Amino acid sequence: MSADLNKTATPPLAQEVGRYSEVPVPPSLRGIFACQWMHVLPSDACSMPPLLVVPDGSIDLQWIDGAVRVAGPDRQPHAEALRPGARVLGLRFHPGAAAAWLGIDMSALADRRVALGDLWDARAAACLAADSPSQFLHRVAALSQPAANLAPDGAMAEAFRLLQSGMAPEDSPLRWLSERLQQPERTLRRRFVKHFGYGPQTLARLLRYQRFLQLARAEPSTPLAQLAAEAGYADQPHLARESRRLAGRPPSALPRDQASTTLTFGQRDA
Repeated sequence: MSADLNKTATPPLAQEVGRYSEVPVPPSLRGIFACQWMHVLPSDACSMPPLLVVPDGSIDLQWIDGAVRVAGPDRQPHAEALRPGARVLGLRFHPGAAAAWLGIDMSALADRRVALGDLWDARAAACLAADSPSQFLHRVAALSQPAANLAPDGAMAEAFRLLQSGMAPEDSPLRWLSERLQQPERTLRRRFVKHFGYGPQTLARLLRYQRFLQLARAEPSTPLAQLAAEAGYADQPHLARESRRLAGRPPSALPRDQASTTLTFGQRDA
């Protein structure tokens, strides 16, 4: 966790505040983006505390009240300051797709939030300026048409899938993937840094924690020790250490009820 977060009380998790939903992206965007999501913050407050975003191994193109930026890839929790009533529309890149579409190695964006205008020239970035989420989606779709051949890196997409499915705690992610993808470890590490912003070990850690969070919400009455084993941790203390590093709190302090953490609403709201 960053030093700034350690100096203050732990911010609430982003998923605990406001309304969040995920829906499929329009067909024209499915080759590049895995899903779209909307997060609407409460408007009945004078101010909003920083919200803690837990790293999840993804990279997002985001529209926030008219501004467009790239978020991630994150290696640590990120404190996000947004105004009351803010609307955030995110387009989540397929694993291995962001570097080609954005035209930059993801290592340059690790743990950052960068305005699209700082990555592209002014004319290109202006093509995505939009007054509403729906207009933003239309403009991303129009911009993506010439880049339809920029499919995700197949090997990196498969590496993500393999790590998402889990591996034994004692295995080395780099060696484990090298054997399954039939790629030299040095080559694999280099491609990981380009497409994910960090190496296989970091991605394995983030996806393992996300696997635990999904299990915890799906099985709210299951003991944490059992969930830790199912998620791929060596033991419950291992899970506790990772939870404090990635979410700023012990696993016992995380919400376990899926209904209370994800309030869905229709695609029309996007």
